[in-house]
Amino acid sequence: MILQLLIILAIIYINKAIVINGITNTCYKYDLYSRYISEFNKYSNTNNLNITLNLEVFTKENSTVVVSEYETVLESLLKRKTTQYDLFFYDNIFTFKYGPHLLPLKEWLPEDHFKIYEGAQILKTCYYNDSWVALPIKTDVTVLYYNDKYLNKYNKTVPKTWDDLLDTSRYILNEERKQNNDDFIAYNGLFSYTEIGMCSLYEFIYSFRNNIDSPFPDIRSQETIESLKMMKTLKQEISSDEIFQKLEEFTEEKFDSGNFLFQKFWYCPWIHYNFTILPGKYENVSGSALGGYNLGINKYIKDSRKKAVAIVYKFLTSIEMQKKLLKDYGFLTAIPSIYNDKEICSNFNCEAMKKIQLIERPTAITKNYSSYSEKFRNYIYEYLYGNETAENVLKKIKNIVEVHNISIKGENNEMGLLILIVSLFFIILMLLSLVILFMGRFKPYFSFLPTDFWIVLIIGQCLVLSSELVTLGELKVIKCLMKTVNLCIGFTFHLIPILYKLMSNFPLENELSSWISRNRYLFLMFFTVLDILMNAIFFIEPYEVSVKAMFNNKKYHACVMKNTFGSFIEQLMIIHRIIITIAIILLVYIEWSITIIHKELKTLSSAIIIDLFCYIIFFILRVTDTKIKNYESYNFILFLIVLVFSLSNYMLLYVMKIIKIFIDKRKTESIDVQMLKNQFNSKNKDYSISNQLPTDNSNKSLNVFEKITKYHYQKSIQSSNSLNTYSNNELKQLKSNDFANKSSITDCGSGSNDSNINKSLNGNNIL
Repeated sequence: MILQLLIILAIIYINKAIVINGITNTCYKYDLYSRYISEFNKYSNTNNLNITLNLEVFTKENSTVVVSEYETVLESLLKRKTTQYDLFFYDNIFTFKYGPHLLPLKEWLPEDHFKIYEGAQILKTCYYNDSWVALPIKTDVTVLYYNDKYLNKYNKTVPKTWDDLLDTSRYILNEERKQNNDDFIAYNGLFSYTEIGMCSLYEFIYSFRNNIDSPFPDIRSQETIESLKMMKTLKQEISSDEIFQKLEEFTEEKFDSGNFLFQKFWYCPWIHYNFTILPGKYENVSGSALGGYNLGINKYIKDSRKKAVAIVYKFLTSIEMQKKLLKDYGFLTAIPSIYNDKEICSNFNCEAMKKIQLIERPTAITKNYSSYSEKFRNYIYEYLYGNETAENVLKKIKNIVEVHNISIKGENNEMGLLILIVSLFFIILMLLSLVILFMGRFKPYFSFLPTDFWIVLIIGQCLVLSSELVTLGELKVIKCLMKTVNLCIGFTFHLIPILYKLMSNFPLENELSSWISRNRYLFLMFFTVLDILMNAIFFIEPYEVSVKAMFNNKKYHACVMKNTFGSFIEQLMIIHRIIITIAIILLVYIEWSITIIHKELKTLSSAIIIDLFCYIIFFILRVTDTKIKNYESYNFILFLIVLVFSLSNYMLLYVMKIIKIFIDKRKTESIDVQMLKNQFNSKNKDYSISNQLPTDNSNKSLNVFEKITKYHYQKSIQSSNSLNTYSNNELKQLKSNDFANKSSITDCGSGSNDSNINKSLNGNNIL
């Protein structure tokens, strides 16, 4: 009866035991995780903790999961906020990815527990957002294993530099081949296409720094180039493409056979060959990739379990447990003080471990380290196993993470300097040319617009041209806004003076055209204020500066409007300018035959055609997404569009008049200045009909298209109260008269046709 009661109590006790579940994976048959399980459960039983540790270990024998797949498994579990596992053992390169899902450790562990890890380089992999989220649970470092059998046979020593390794390997390899030992491996650096290849590349480059205190060389530095050249020399002279690309299993096979001289591999307690630190360019300069696993606590588990999990965590990462792992099982630890323990070092090569110069992989350089690592390896292998140059592959690697800008500084600044110099040159030229407007004898040539509106128009061209200037250098939100403002106001200052003149000059006098003619400043202010209001919205819904990846793997900053309302305003601003442009085109057609401005309209129509061409090219750029395909080409074409737009309008509307001034310099005295003033500056209008208009009127009303056609052939401005209606026959008569008299339409100062113009004017000022 008593025995049965004890059994029942034992069953109840077991059922109440807390089981802490963990998940991990390993590539090796002999792993430390089984040691962790047995040691903790023994400790728990001894201290009656009533806590059991259980680990689900993925291995080659029970799963096809490898490093990258295990990474995906953990990521999927954490994103689903799983509570299936309490502890996560993960590759320390992925703290940046798993960190948001791990419990901050300082809330559950005493401060003294963290101090034992002070000075450990691996701690860089334990932080997320400046908070401890993990501690190292398994430490891996790479070393150079050497075979004493062959070194002693040929009386050679352990190499301390890569040149030493090359000379020793070359000699022994040749000697072994003389003895028909064709399977002999002189050196295997593990430059495979898997993640171990990244470790090998990164530590090799690190070993070429100038001294032991130097940082990792710049990726495009001479040290990096020299490291790649040595890497290729080693492959060509003492190894081969096939050997370099072999996986870790091949290296383990060579350990079993013993038919090798030097092999780079992870330190493993079951490999019974001597090892040393990896060589370097200079003696005592080395490099070793930092690997291993960290241990994190699932932050999604219930608070009732977190205390028990913390007990397990503290034990596994304690100095006692870590010392036992090294002493009894030969597994490395991240706690620096253990390598100063005399008892430990009496049976372990602590000195070699203390000389190892660790380098962590660049896990924080990008949000997707796996993708970066793959590209990094593949680019270098284009040189190592292919025909690409070292300089080119390093440039490609730089472009993986470097965010480029169109700049006037640094490398590849040619486009930035071109935009700066060309834009400033023409902006200064445009502004200086305004002086001509204030030269008295030249004013009649610029009577198409008031002087102040000529200034507004030229400033508009300058603003449009400067829109590319403001984005030079590092792109910021304020630069995105400045570019939009410059383009918006610039187009307004360019279009509105022209719209003002055309509406004021409408062939039929009306209240709107009369009001615009009298209130040009209010007219301009209306559109300017409208632009200011629309641009002000971008302060509320601002642009974002995003990083865009191009097809050539370069990355660039780009202004992006992600807000729906902001995008709507952008489209509204474009539609607004399209409507104004269409209005200008329609008015040019309507006023085409007005004698005194015909030449001006011909010039203006040429400018409009070029403007439309620029609009079409810009639209094609956006539709074909050229920015994503080639950022440099996109920006260069965009600059050309802006340049052509600004210069074509400046040349046709303004510079052509200056050229005419100098062409007509000898004739200046014969020009009837007063007549020019009367034709372009007078506020009075002539309400008579051109001599070519029919006088036989009909009572038939004209529709809109017929009115537009009538206006198109009208050669002077008409009073609203003298509007006549015309039949279709009369409109045909207008057309035939127009074609017959094209030659009579001349510039206002053309000498021989002055009498015709004066007849049309009837002695009055029409503008």
